[in-house]
Amino acid sequence: MKKKGLILIGLILGILLTLTLLWIAPVQNLLADFPNSSANQAPTTANPATDSTPTPFSPSLMQSDEQPPANVPDNVQAPQALPTPVPGETQLFFVPTDNDATATVLYLYNTDTVAHTVPLRGFSYNGVLVYSLNINVAATSFIRLSSDSIVAAPPPSWATPAPIITNFTDFTYYASLSLPKGVKVEGYVLFNPGTGTVDPRKDQGAIPLRFSTDPATLFLPSVQDTP
Repeated sequence: MKKKGLILIGLILGILLTLTLLWIAPVQNLLADFPNSSANQAPTTANPATDSTPTPFSPSLMQSDEQPPANVPDNVQAPQALPTPVPGETQLFFVPTDNDATATVLYLYNTDTVAHTVPLRGFSYNGVLVYSLNINVAATSFIRLSSDSIVAAPPPSWATPAPIITNFTDFTYYASLSLPKGVKVEGYVLFNPGTGTVDPRKDQGAIPLRFSTDPATLFLPSVQDTP
């Protein structure tokens, strides 16, 4: 009788031991898998995918005009063709200045009774197109362009109409305008305090721009030897 009792106790202990082993094994597997699942999920929240495209920042947002524009090709060395003059329009070239201490201001005014579109193009030192903007000028209207942002509360003459920001950066060596009939242009370079913001109320020391209809004489003006 005593022998049968020991056998029964042994069977019960064996069953309990088996159940314990069966319960421990899944728990260990779960604990082993938990860190791996956390590591797999972490990059989705902390590290974006490597093929994602970062949002580019303009040089004005970086408070520096001396950062190269995002569309400047590094491997292009041969100059591209200059804009083809449009029949009936005046092709003008000029040298803008837009670094951390200077800005270029342009005035466009349309004396015609119809609206016109004025193409503005900028080129690097080797003739590669680095800036392009088409400016709509309404009939008998005026618009101002500035290569730097304007203070939040500009003078009334600068607030209406609001200036168009033309961020040349310091990598635009020369620029061109194609002026339709009736559209006039004037411009100047001003000195900023280095903040990338134009405050028209301050003395900026403006210097008039020089425009040229011949890109060959843009950097080498003809010398007049007669009065």
